[in-house]
Amino acid sequence: MKAHPPFDPSERAELAELLPDPGYRELPPGRHELHRERLLAAIAPPPRRAPRRALLRPALALASLIVVAGAVAAVATTTGRGPATAVPTPAVSEPVAATPGGANAKIRAYGTVRQLTEAADLVVRGEVVRAEGAGAERGAVFRVDEVLRRAADLPEATELTLRTPEIEGMSRLEPGQHTVLYLAAVDARAGTYTPLSGDFGVFDVVGGEAVARSQTMAVTGLREEDATSRGRRLTVTLDDLRALAREQG
Repeated sequence: MKAHPPFDPSERAELAELLPDPGYRELPPGRHELHRERLLAAIAPPPRRAPRRALLRPALALASLIVVAGAVAAVATTTGRGPATAVPTPAVSEPVAATPGGANAKIRAYGTVRQLTEAADLVVRGEVVRAEGAGAERGAVFRVDEVLRRAADLPEATELTLRTPEIEGMSRLEPGQHTVLYLAAVDARAGTYTPLSGDFGVFDVVGGEAVARSQTMAVTGLREEDATSRGRRLTVTLDDLRALAREQG
């Protein structure tokens, strides 16, 4: 066998000039651009497809129905004799009253005399001198015989103007009535006040006792609530009211 002579590196340049470039000259015109577009298409991520709205609408509608059904079930109770009845929330079940300024305000249900004392701007014992006005402007003039408790920033007064708007279920303060009133200030400088939550803040004085004005708008205990006293007029002594007022300062 005849041995080949060793390869001379200088021959590489001569071969490169004699042989065409296989990567470029042998391809038809435009083929490089085609390869490049295919390569970029293979590398690029696939486009995201938008969700089909026609398929989403039934799912959203079903989800809404489930939420509404759950809310109705949470506030419904079965009576046993008929269909389910909705249970009113506290904000709906509380009676609504018109304030002297014309705005609507909920009547708060107090449970104890302690709560009335803590909430009141002024607690006084005295007598209704005369009734005034009617409807939303209904009121009375009240003579103060004793101050059980007064907020520090309120002026002293021997006579008060009471605002008692005419509300269904509330009684009227008539001349000659001796009462203990738990009052909220409407215009302290003018000496204008209103009983807390209507009849909740009114106690009639009978001898040495104070009797809740109303059976329905009445507290059930002095310091603690008493469920057995609901629907009845609470009776306590004036000394109890004075002692409780002193505790609040």
